[in-house]
Amino acid sequence: MRNPIENLGDYNVVREALQAAGGSKATLYKRIGDTAVSKATPKLLLIGGAIGFGIYHFGKKGIGFIKERKQKIENEPALKKEFVEAIEVEASIKS
Repeated sequence: MRNPIENLGDYNVVREALQAAGGSKATLYKRIGDTAVSKATPKLLLIGGAIGFGIYHFGKKGIGFIKERKQKIENEPALKKEFVEAIEVEASIKS
């Protein structure tokens, strides 16, 4: 073993990273966090975009459904009248 410190595994990797950060834990943690965020950002944007599209799409469908339902309720008396007239015409034809 020429250099026993290289045998320390992950401890040595962390030690070297800390040295590269100037010995500051805060700087090292910030770099690690920034790297993690950079890796996750495309996925988060994609997920956020999909969620946003879903909310928009289903919101639009929901509003359309409510408007259509309101229109059907407003047309109910005319439909009832038309139905009664059709039944009366059918009954007069059969008699």
